[in-house]
Amino acid sequence: MSAIMKVWKQGLLGAVLLGGSGAVAEPPPTNSAQGTQLHGSERFESINIPHASVEGPPLPTGVTCATVKSGMVGGRIVVWQLTCTGGTPPFPGVLLDGPSLVGTTFRAPFEGRSVRLVIQEARCHVGITSSPVACTSENLNSGAARWEFRVSATTDDKTTVPLCPSGSGFAFAVPHAWSAGGALLKNPDYFTFACAPSNQGTTTNPFFVGGGVIAKCIDWGYAPWSGAVNGDDVALESHELCTRMARADYCGEGRSNTLDGTPLSFMGPQAALALSPGGYPVATVEHGQYALEAVWRRDSCGTVRPLCLGKKRWDSLSLEATCLNRALEAGIPPVIATGPSVRPCEDMKLTNYADDTLIVSYSLFIDRALVMFKKADTEFVTTTSVVADLQEHPGIVDVASFRADLNGDGLADTSSLVPLRAEGPILSAKLPSAIKKRMGSFIKPLYRCVDHVGRRLLTDSNTCAPATGYFLHAVNADQGIEGYVYSAVDADSTGQRRPLKLWRHPTLGFYATSTQPPSSAFVFVKDLGHLPAVGQLPGRDL
Repeated sequence: MSAIMKVWKQGLLGAVLLGGSGAVAEPPPTNSAQGTQLHGSERFESINIPHASVEGPPLPTGVTCATVKSGMVGGRIVVWQLTCTGGTPPFPGVLLDGPSLVGTTFRAPFEGRSVRLVIQEARCHVGITSSPVACTSENLNSGAARWEFRVSATTDDKTTVPLCPSGSGFAFAVPHAWSAGGALLKNPDYFTFACAPSNQGTTTNPFFVGGGVIAKCIDWGYAPWSGAVNGDDVALESHELCTRMARADYCGEGRSNTLDGTPLSFMGPQAALALSPGGYPVATVEHGQYALEAVWRRDSCGTVRPLCLGKKRWDSLSLEATCLNRALEAGIPPVIATGPSVRPCEDMKLTNYADDTLIVSYSLFIDRALVMFKKADTEFVTTTSVVADLQEHPGIVDVASFRADLNGDGLADTSSLVPLRAEGPILSAKLPSAIKKRMGSFIKPLYRCVDHVGRRLLTDSNTCAPATGYFLHAVNADQGIEGYVYSAVDADSTGQRRPLKLWRHPTLGFYATSTQPPSSAFVFVKDLGHLPAVGQLPGRDL
């Protein structure tokens, strides 16, 4: 190592160790939004970038450098151009950081070929939870500020596109690699670019769109590096715990079980215990708006997934939820092959896990499970008013764990309604006003209607048209709105493909709302909209 490289690196590393912000101390409770992608780079989500592939920016005329190296120091990527010859006056070599990295190129394996990544612009990052901090040497060394980069990606077919197609268009350089299943792989020879979201709201009422959860977790205080000696392992564990939580990756398999942009509140175990002297997580926070979603834990095998799910999350969970489609076994700790314990988080005593790395999350649950029930063959009810039997939550084929709760009191009704099919998720009737405003005409309400004998249907008209003899049915002052569906589908976007339809039995005269007819006897009446897909919108379509 040359003298210039050694002195500079030691100075920077010393500053980071003395003042860097990392995940050793528990970050404060945070309110933000969930996401569905790790990196937010869509097509390039799976790439890990080898430092050895670096090509420095253009050198002065006549200069050549025998050594070009890239590396991460904490959360900063640096490039060294050393052992240089030529130039007038002689070129001593250079250490590149921040804006001086513009023009630097990397290559990464991609779809059996490679992708060329070029840093086109650098700027000081504005965090999603804090006021702007200038990128002075002092702030950069302490971790209070960091650079972000606009990066272009060129594949072997010579097509060049932005690496970050949504969000702010800029990305952090983040140390280590990631598996396809969303596991953080400790390997200092690699790094990734993590796309940052964009605030499309206001300073006082932010609304973050796009980007990935790696960048969000860094802004939330869960960076995958530490400011404390020997603290990197704890920082890496906490960062992966955060990314699993932010994607609602309940089964630790790299698949999201939430809708992009779902508001959430989360905290470490110390803050959670401060709210609950008895040692159990409280059922709601933020004046009852956010319900307990999960307690996230890294187990002794290094696997990150929930220790449990909250009762309301079980009740609202769509059966598209990846590994939760399989029968769950009761047990503590969770059975690895089947996912979280069926014991709700409200019954889990946090003090029993005082030595574990935990995050407790709360959510507004903007998605709800839409389930069809039947009564004999003469009545079909499609509703989000359901509760789940936690001892049998068997999955998409068999929905026997769901019970109707048509009066909305949180308890299963004593009725002869039998669950027939899980249609999928819809957007909650309690969709936050900020999201509803942003979505605009892209979504529309689904209304709940009933006739004089109590038969029900869902339709997109608040007059219950085209059904005659039906009237709007409100529960708990909800204006008769069951939830929201997409009014249109972007043909170029993945997910949210299934149309919800209204059907009618031509001889018996009753209706059914479903993605498919309950039987061959039913005839199509009208399209009502489209269901979102788990792990999809609304945030990324705005």
